[in-house]
Amino acid sequence: MSNDAASPSCIPPPLVLIAAADDSFRAFLEYIVKSRGLIVTGVRDGEALANRLQTIAPDLLLLESRIPGVETQALCKQLRLDHRTRSMLIIALAAEGDEASRQRLLESGADQYLSRPFSPETVMTSIGAIWQNTNSDPAPGDQELFAFRDLELDISTYRVRRNGRMIHLAPTEFRLLHHLIKSPRRVYSRDELRKAAWLPAVHVGPRTIDVHIGRLRAALNSGDDQNLIRTVRSVGYALSE
Repeated sequence: MSNDAASPSCIPPPLVLIAAADDSFRAFLEYIVKSRGLIVTGVRDGEALANRLQTIAPDLLLLESRIPGVETQALCKQLRLDHRTRSMLIIALAAEGDEASRQRLLESGADQYLSRPFSPETVMTSIGAIWQNTNSDPAPGDQELFAFRDLELDISTYRVRRNGRMIHLAPTEFRLLHHLIKSPRRVYSRDELRKAAWLPAVHVGPRTIDVHIGRLRAALNSGDDQNLIRTVRSVGYALSE
């Protein structure tokens, strides 16, 4: 019998798709991302991006806010509806002078937003932080499995089930649910939820939090399922009957 079987721990590095119109900017991003040992592929326009997303499901999308042939808000919403890309991390990259798109992109499904110009260290810090926040293993002694009524959340496998049904959540919605389910029935303010689900450098307003809670509520409810997220007017939200 051969002893050359591949080790189950040999997990391939994450795949990053970079969508940026400017060739030199895209090459800059590809270089600094490859330096972290990640697999990188890049596209320059909407047609190429659509074709690439048909053939691969990246772990992370670096998406320039202005790219020919792409309405980035609509794309983010579409990616969050597709089961293949629902859990993909999205970092939006704002072109210079395009600060107005920040709130819209975060509400549409982007996990983070970086404004140009930025240094290589800023990009890698953002990627590393968001990856750690989403994919890090639980610390020894940390609770991994949470349950409330017919809802289960498993940190170790990044899975959510309700009444046996698998639910695919985007990273931000997963972090929101994780925070809510740790103390069911407790009412969390929007500020507490913002600190739990977004990196400190990401500025989001109450409207963005409400949008993501709405997406989480829609994902958890199917048919006649009871709504498990309670809105407390002027205060916040709770996981509750």
